[in-house]
Amino acid sequence: MVEPFQQAALTAGARKIASSYVDAAPGLTVAMYFTSTELASRDPDLVKRFSEAMKESLAYADSHPDEVRTALGGYTKISPEVRATMILPKWPAEINRDSVQALADLAVTDGLLTTKPDLDKLLP
Repeated sequence: MVEPFQQAALTAGARKIASSYVDAAPGLTVAMYFTSTELASRDPDLVKRFSEAMKESLAYADSHPDEVRTALGGYTKISPEVRATMILPKWPAEINRDSVQALADLAVTDGLLTTKPDLDKLLP
């Protein structure tokens, strides 16, 4: 169960039977950004600046969990009590290919996908 739903369920009396999704693979990549080939060709400087800004913001979030919890209150309705106990992911600046492969394998094993995605086509 993903956060904040895990903490809300535990607060409501649910019993934890598995670890958090962030434990699905070491150094789990939880989000990635993509752009079109057209935009990357037309405005490579924009893509470069966006990438640099994202790396900086991810590093900041990774080293300031209390500020992340506070920021969540600015655009969600997650209560302060739940935010305080949420298991936050790590925010690495680089894609952890092994963790993406682990998620792809789990998606096939769990029947979410019928064939393994071709990570060579999806990832840089």
